[in-house]
Amino acid sequence: MSTDKSVQAVIRAQCDAWNSGDMQGFLSHVAEDVVYVTPRGLVQGREALEEAYRGDWRSKPGGELTVEVEKIIDHGSACTVVVQYWLSGSKEDRSGWSLLTFNARGDRWELVADATMRKL
Repeated sequence: MSTDKSVQAVIRAQCDAWNSGDMQGFLSHVAEDVVYVTPRGLVQGREALEEAYRGDWRSKPGGELTVEVEKIIDHGSACTVVVQYWLSGSKEDRSGWSLLTFNARGDRWELVADATMRKL
């Protein structure tokens, strides 16, 4: 499977896990040492990310997430992905852009960095 298809499959799996309220499924594609840059600040590590997201999950876990891949740049054992996202039905509806970095680790791709910007 090509890098584009493999990484898009990971993004779809994360989106599906988010929408079904499966936080562990969402995090299973995230590296232990992940770095997230969010409008609220820097989050480092999978455990810290889980704690940060817990506040966004409720009876309808985290709302409905939609992601559209705009561009994938293949760097061999890593890739950069530009996505647009929409989140509705959580504490607050929001949308924006994310710049994602995935590394190939063994036979799978893991999210190692995410810089998210909300639309104004």
